[in-house]
Amino acid sequence: MKKILVADDEANIRLFFDELLSDSGYQVTAVGTGREALRKLLKERYDLLVADVKMPDLNGLELLERIRELGNGIPVIICTSFKHLQEDYVVNTSGVTAYVTKPVNVEDFRNKVREILEAEPAARS
Repeated sequence: MKKILVADDEANIRLFFDELLSDSGYQVTAVGTGREALRKLLKERYDLLVADVKMPDLNGLELLERIRELGNGIPVIICTSFKHLQEDYVVNTSGVTAYVTKPVNVEDFRNKVREILEAEPAARS
């Protein structure tokens, strides 16, 4: 079973992704901060990270940079309400696999996750 880590500071968004992805057959772990996500990624292997940009203590882009600095090639979906960030230099140079804006189209998101997990080799821990 593929493992997905969701990092978002909004509890209702974490619950939404948890239910959506669990119903699609994935094992989901949801955390509320970038630091929690980084700790999880250092301890366990995940097949995909879904991260919000705006989070306390370590935002999604900082989290992504730290993950890449550690050599972790996990596929990352940035999911945010900031549509303009899709053109951001950090987003485009840090190995973001996909960029999704909120509100999320459920069917498009589910398809994107499936495509990524079928195409990508297992993430390095």
